[in-house]
Amino acid sequence: MMTPLKSPNMNVTDDPKRDDNLVKIISFDGDGSLQLIHGYDASGFRITGSRHEGPVILLPRQTMTWKAPSDPELLTATDIVSALGTPAPPLLILGAGEAPQSPLLSLGAALRADGINLEVMSTSAACRTWNVLMSEGRNAAACLYLTKK
Repeated sequence: MMTPLKSPNMNVTDDPKRDDNLVKIISFDGDGSLQLIHGYDASGFRITGSRHEGPVILLPRQTMTWKAPSDPELLTATDIVSALGTPAPPLLILGAGEAPQSPLLSLGAALRADGINLEVMSTSAACRTWNVLMSEGRNAAACLYLTKK
């Protein structure tokens, strides 16, 4: 049985049937290889203690280098889906380098047909978003282009 954590500022009862009184702590199973982004520059990314040169595809417990088209607007669902595995995560974060100039509507529609929702943002925003998603235990993937700076 989980014992609720009590705060002096909260009126918490000892009734185990009241889930709203519990502080739930999420722990990640496995060998601790959750892929978190620790830094990036114009040539690559530092992810969970390892340096990866060039664009990458991230899954919660795997990082892959990626032969990405030079321009995110040239991406197709085929460029991405095969690397995501089965079943593919329901959310894909695309870090499109600097501020994206297009929402990539055709790519988003093609990915939705495969059950994947696309979020396009700058690589810096995608790195921050990825780390938050992983801290929440979410099932997601990220494709990250390099920044020019």
